[in-house]
Amino acid sequence: MLCPISRMRNIEKLIKEIIPPPTREEREGFTNDKIIAGLNKEEFLAVEKRLIQELEENDDLLIGQTLVEMKSENALPVLSRRLMKKDSHFEKITWAALINDLKKGDSEMEKIAFEEFEKLEFIYAVQGCIFMDLIKFDSPRINKRIEKFVDHKYDLVAIHAKKVLNYKGYADSYDESEYKKWWEIWK
Repeated sequence: MLCPISRMRNIEKLIKEIIPPPTREEREGFTNDKIIAGLNKEEFLAVEKRLIQELEENDDLLIGQTLVEMKSENALPVLSRRLMKKDSHFEKITWAALINDLKKGDSEMEKIAFEEFEKLEFIYAVQGCIFMDLIKFDSPRINKRIEKFVDHKYDLVAIHAKKVLNYKGYADSYDESEYKKWWEIWK
């Protein structure tokens, strides 16, 4: 009986499927989990190598997130370089969280995230989503700092802070299905 020979798919085509163009239309709601899970070992290694090269050339968060999902320890140097090039406090926290996730905890990344968090000014309410990166550090001092935002003047900042902390059971009781669609308001 002959052994089946696994064929490697076109890597450039796979990369385009895994990392679509950086437009809202292409990326909103996008996930590449199934594509990554369907790679054979040879494809996985080739995709990992190619994504690392892409991240060297392109500042694309999805590439970084994908490499972390792939548990690519080979990506640590390029992830660190991307982090060090960031000027925005928000971006530094996000990239530090990626490295922290990949390393399954890293005190240096926690320190960077905490120090950048201390410098944050919430200019827009939507920036409250940064708490989702911060909570990943599982750091008592970061969590204590997040608690200061549960009564923030911007509702979305307060909501995100409460959700990530499950503040007084907030996340457990937060049921989005309670809210009616706009066309159901009069029912």
